[in-house]
Amino acid sequence: MTDPLALYRDARARMLQLMTDVGTEARRVTVPACPEWSAHDLVAHCVSMPAAIAAGDLPGDDLDAWLDAIRASRADHPIEELAAEWESVDDTIAAMVSGGGGVLLDDLVVHEHDLRGALGRADHSVLDGAVFVPRALQSCVPELERRGLGAIEVRHTNGVWRSHDAPTGWVLEVSPWEAVRVLYSRRTEEELRALGDSSDVMPYVRLLDDHLPLPITSLGERGE
Repeated sequence: MTDPLALYRDARARMLQLMTDVGTEARRVTVPACPEWSAHDLVAHCVSMPAAIAAGDLPGDDLDAWLDAIRASRADHPIEELAAEWESVDDTIAAMVSGGGGVLLDDLVVHEHDLRGALGRADHSVLDGAVFVPRALQSCVPELERRGLGAIEVRHTNGVWRSHDAPTGWVLEVSPWEAVRVLYSRRTEEELRALGDSSDVMPYVRLLDDHLPLPITSLGERGE
């Protein structure tokens, strides 16, 4: 079984290396997937959640306000300082990533490719589809069941993955990398309507948009 903490640390190391490689000016570029953030802001966001929790700064009723505050408090920190803080909370990360806080891993992996897109450093090969397509599909299951929708099925030469045991409702014949981008709302409604096979794709589009708002403008990413 793949160690979630090892996957987390690998993604973190790649992101920090990217930020080191591109230099200060490039770190100010806007991230198309998170248009209110620069590349530096995105990394500050990824650092801030485990760091704040490790310091006992826990979210209250307004999660978005908490996330904004802890990110903003690090917005002016140099990348070297952010890296040191991030790596200093590994004990907290280990407990969260390997336990009930596995969403931290998924969030980081999605944001790694948001960052790569912003910096023009795409590398689909670093995403392990056998690990992250099932995780992305699983994140949809509670709402699929609540809404009475059929299963989402991803088909590729590398394998076939299904969200859950139910009649198939939406088939995505895309690469594993593209499937993860789709399932974490990195495609516009128009792009989603053009993908896969379903007699009525709109319930799935609405499900993704309700989970994480879809971009209005295409991110301009190229799948395999």
